[in-house]
Amino acid sequence: MAPLTIAKKTFLPILFLMLALSFWLFSVTNISQNKTLPIEQPDDSTAYQQKFIDEIVLEAQALQQQTNLFASITIAQAILESDWGRSDLAVDSHNLFGIKGSFNDQSSTLPTDEFENGERITIEASFKKYDTIQESMVDHIDFLKGGTYDAIKTSTDYKEAAYALQNGGYATDPQYAEKLIELIEQFHLNKYDQQGSLS
Repeated sequence: MAPLTIAKKTFLPILFLMLALSFWLFSVTNISQNKTLPIEQPDDSTAYQQKFIDEIVLEAQALQQQTNLFASITIAQAILESDWGRSDLAVDSHNLFGIKGSFNDQSSTLPTDEFENGERITIEASFKKYDTIQESMVDHIDFLKGGTYDAIKTSTDYKEAAYALQNGGYATDPQYAEKLIELIEQFHLNKYDQQGSLS
């Protein structure tokens, strides 16, 4: 019986040691995981973007029916020029398109980035101030009736229209057309285009 007693005395401490080691490894693993796993937050990064699109899409489509300017282009320009309606010019003056000048003798003076000789510079400029977003959108269409933008009327898709805007001198940014196209494709804005309105 003596050998059996010795075996029991030797086995029990080893068993306790193994259990303790297992518990310690389990605790360390959980602590490590808790430290490295990111805390999940509700993803609302596109909520304000869709809200902005919803605010202007019907007006953009109505204007396309009248002018053939693709709604996707109008929406993309508004996004790019106003930072989704969050720029100071958009918030304070309802100017979504960065159009300079005055509207009904109302204007706002703000700093703006322009490109000269391929370099970005910041200047102070006077921008039109509107009472509503709808006024801004209608005036944007009137602004594009100028002769330099005639190619927009014959554009067969949003890509042609984007380059027609750039070639007409709408913006000094040499990548303006590419930025509009990227926005349209990233947010699938062409689904808002009214194909039946094109002549």
